[in-house]
Amino acid sequence: MSPLIQAALHMPSTATTTNFLHSSSDGPEFASTAAERLRRLVDHVRATAGGDIVFVGEAAGWQGARQSGVAFTSAPAVGLPGTVEPSATAVHALITSAGIENRTLLWNAFPLHPHEVREPRTNRTPTAAELTAGLPALRLAIAGRRVLCIGRMAERSVAKVLGVAIPHAADAVSSDVAIAVRHPSRGGAIRFREQSLQALKVWKIS
Repeated sequence: MSPLIQAALHMPSTATTTNFLHSSSDGPEFASTAAERLRRLVDHVRATAGGDIVFVGEAAGWQGARQSGVAFTSAPAVGLPGTVEPSATAVHALITSAGIENRTLLWNAFPLHPHEVREPRTNRTPTAAELTAGLPALRLAIAGRRVLCIGRMAERSVAKVLGVAIPHAADAVSSDVAIAVRHPSRGGAIRFREQSLQALKVWKIS
């Protein structure tokens, strides 16, 4: 198993965070199992192992990675029962139209699912400590790749790993290893797509 997946597996669940790759996360709230989610993540990491791009989000959401095992991915997209996440739909539409599916690893700055106490079908902004806990895995995820930072939390975490400020798409140049764009949630899907395509153009990827 890859060091990246091992790093994620080693992160513990708490009362307000769930490591959905652990069997202890299985329950009646969601139809997929940890074993199924882990397999989908393993498949994704293997399929994109030779790629040169990584899209980094904030944290796993209950409608997406919590059920699919893969960041920015709805469960039905990987053949599992579950809900469809709007942000996942926007991200996959972009990478499909750009023809970069096999080049693009999908990851989160905090790879677990942060939620409210005893409310697994909620999303919570990860704390500074949680984002710090996600840095070792993030470092592995972005190594040797160009990084699209989706949202401010991702931008801040990637900046910590790289030790540089991350430019936004409008200010980026081809030598920038990482570029920040708008998150597609909360009405940001159009801006996300526009800025992401601009970033890919800067990198001469599309």
